Amino acid sequence: MNTTKSVTPTQKESLFNIGESFYALESLLIENEGEITEEIDQWLAEYQAKESDKIDGYCYLIQKFEEIASESKRLAERAASYSTKVKNLKDRLKLYMEVQGREKIETPRFTVSVCGNGGLLPIRLHEDVSEQNLPDQFIRSYREPDLSAIRDAILRGDEEAQRFATILPRGTHLRIK
Repeated sequence: MNTTKSVTPTQKESLFNIGESFYALESLLIENEGEITEEIDQWLAEYQAKESDKIDGYCYLIQKFEEIASESKRLAERAASYSTKVKNLKDRLKLYMEVQGREKIETPRFTVSVCGNGGLLPIRLHEDVSEQNLPDQFIRSYREPDLSAIRDAILRGDEEAQRFATILPRGTHLRIK
């Protein structure tokens, strides 16, 4: 006979549920005309501890995720460095094979060959050609708002700029020490 009990983990309260409990506690204090009973005192101590633990957990996760993001950035920089080394080694090996007039070389582990590229034919503008002297049919153009110019104009009091945009208050951010 199996006597093992199934235990379900207790669900922790969310940060906002903990905050709601403080509002309920405030209502209870108002009902009791400000008198702090032993029950209210215990409840307050319990929810202050829960709030502290929850915020500590948030900060721990934020710190760990920042560390992971930083490590990811470091690895991305390292990968870029290795990609550059790979390109340089391939270019050097290709140049060697072209100078030697060899299209294919076999080694015990690898077969290396110089192959033609597929895809669209490459194109290069003549040295004396710039985008200013190309006809419109050969130019891509796009428009985008110049937010810096709009901001500067609004700050100078330009009414036309104020028709298109509004200066917003600066946002806030969280600092964890």
